[in-house]
Amino acid sequence: MTTPTPIEDLEAALGAALESAELAGVLAAAWDTFDLVERVADAVTWDGGGDELEAMTAAQACSAGRQLLPLPEHGRPYDLPPVPPGAAALVPHVRLLRLVQAALDRVAATEAGEGRAVLEQAAGHARSGADALAAVRAQ
Repeated sequence: MTTPTPIEDLEAALGAALESAELAGVLAAAWDTFDLVERVADAVTWDGGGDELEAMTAAQACSAGRQLLPLPEHGRPYDLPPVPPGAAALVPHVRLLRLVQAALDRVAATEAGEGRAVLEQAAGHARSGADALAAVRAQ
């Protein structure tokens, strides 16, 4: 049996919160994910291991998505786990953004008016961020 890595632990915790039926919990987990992945994208921008423009695009998409969401009422930012070289190291972060996209699309469907539009826009930023981050170290 293998021991989970810090990113696997984060992925499990954030994934569970994103699947929550509670809107506040989903929004807080989405905010936390955008924050975490933005810092990951910033960290890999200049590491020489991939496409800097795609990394910056991912960071900008995460920042834009986070700005659309309310600041979480509790907790603190997650520590940035080490990001080893190679494309596989970014896969969990891409998965997290895909989970954010799905969660925000799901809760947007229950909202109306401006709230729905904001959640759909945030989901679009999650999709853009995931696509860009996936391309950073693609071979």
